[in-house]
Amino acid sequence: MFAVMIVIYMWSFIMGMMGDVVDLFVQSTSGHIRVVNTEYLKREKMLPLNKNIANYQKVLDVVEKTPGVKLVTPRIKFGVLMEREGKNKPVFGIGIDPEKEEQAMNFSKKIIEGRPIMMGKEEANVGALFARDFGLKVGDTLTVVTQTAHGSISAMNLKVAGIFSFGAAAIDRRTFYMPIDKAQYLLDIPNRVTEIFVLLKNENKAPMIAAMLDKEINASGALKYKARAWQEQGFVFLWMMMAKYIYMTIYAIILFFASFTILNTMFMAVMERAKEIGMMKAMGMRNSQVKGVVLLEAAIIGFFSSMIGAFFGGAISYGLSVAGIAFGGGMEGVDMAIPMVMYGKFSLFYIFVGFLMGILFSIIAAIFPALRAAKFEPAEALREI
Repeated sequence: MFAVMIVIYMWSFIMGMMGDVVDLFVQSTSGHIRVVNTEYLKREKMLPLNKNIANYQKVLDVVEKTPGVKLVTPRIKFGVLMEREGKNKPVFGIGIDPEKEEQAMNFSKKIIEGRPIMMGKEEANVGALFARDFGLKVGDTLTVVTQTAHGSISAMNLKVAGIFSFGAAAIDRRTFYMPIDKAQYLLDIPNRVTEIFVLLKNENKAPMIAAMLDKEINASGALKYKARAWQEQGFVFLWMMMAKYIYMTIYAIILFFASFTILNTMFMAVMERAKEIGMMKAMGMRNSQVKGVVLLEAAIIGFFSSMIGAFFGGAISYGLSVAGIAFGGGMEGVDMAIPMVMYGKFSLFYIFVGFLMGILFSIIAAIFPALRAAKFEPAEALREI
């Protein structure tokens, strides 16, 4: 019962956690596909503004016409050193099209104070932890000093129009958004962006559609731009695949050890009933029937225990999907967008599979006691009567 309950709880939490991390990664960083300059990829951590996408509207048009594409929006990512208590702190600025980003990640729902930025205005949305660290409020001025794509110094005063929260420390502490047209002016890259962010109707087709885009965008053979599926970006996808196999192994181990309890219970039951089993065999019960009786008893025990375990596991899973588990600072030491609150994924499928696994392992654990019972000799057992 406890094994089934724990397996359902863990399965719900792990799948929910992985889903939250991947969704946040896709929304904030990778999209399902990103189109970038091939040279930009080689030094992406340095955010090289001079390795951009020129005349990006042409690329946007190609991507939008591609089958399977749901949404396309341009972005500009750049680095800024902000001063805090006499120390420089690196943060990220992202130039966006507010209307497109609203469709991409429901940006307005992430605004906890003020309003989203508007195109054509010198204003910014800053993360909640960013605002706290720098003492910013809605209506304050954020002075941004950075390098242009040509290496010169550029500055702009941005009015804080709103404060957002993605629920991830890595984003909320180090990121601000500004209108993409003002970012182009600030960075001296007119009609250019650093990436094109793409969402698909089916995320699993990302590698195939990315390969298609590579051919269409680089039809001239120059191979100047690269379309990268989200599965190829960072280690999130690799981590997700590894985690699935690791946790499946953990589930099996939990049930395996739980089966020893059933094994011990059934073995003791068989030994205590040696006389009864001997009497039944003397009256004509075959070995296969003796095995069947023991396995049936194990199946009944497994059925009712698994049913109770599935009920409580499902209840915990549902509570986890609603309330979640808070991780305080949101794993601030990890340089990755991880939500500060993890929610489980409630699924009847997980409950049903956990229930079936409980019954299956109960029957498997009873095989050895059943074989032992079938070996009893009636004459030996009847001497004990």
